[in-house]
Amino acid sequence: GEDIWGGDGDLDAPSEAIDDLAWRVAKLRLEEENTRRFLRAGPRFLPYEECRKWVAAWNRWDTEEDWKNWIREGEKRNAYIPARPDEYYGKIGKWISWDHFLGKEQTTNGPSDIGRHGDDSNQSQ
Repeated sequence: GEDIWGGDGDLDAPSEAIDDLAWRVAKLRLEEENTRRFLRAGPRFLPYEECRKWVAAWNRWDTEEDWKNWIREGEKRNAYIPARPDEYYGKIGKWISWDHFLGKEQTTNGPSDIGRHGDDSNQSQ
């Protein structure tokens, strides 16, 4: 009865198990730290004017409600565009209005205003 553990008498097995466990703990710690760092960094959205250009290029939304319906329907697949631009750009002091963001501001006063604000994106239409 020398074999009291029921194994083959391999004395390295416990230290291998400890090494494996230490490796798993270290891996989990790194993953958790990476997750915390990612969450602290916050989203990486386009600058306000670049986001407005993206919105204008799509020419898809006329109102805040149009935008919110689009978000609600799960259509937003661009990670660089905030779902709530008024909140995000408002926090960084860039938000002006929904009409401005959606590119509708200069057209509300009639066609004579088009292009007056240095925005020539409507002249090609």
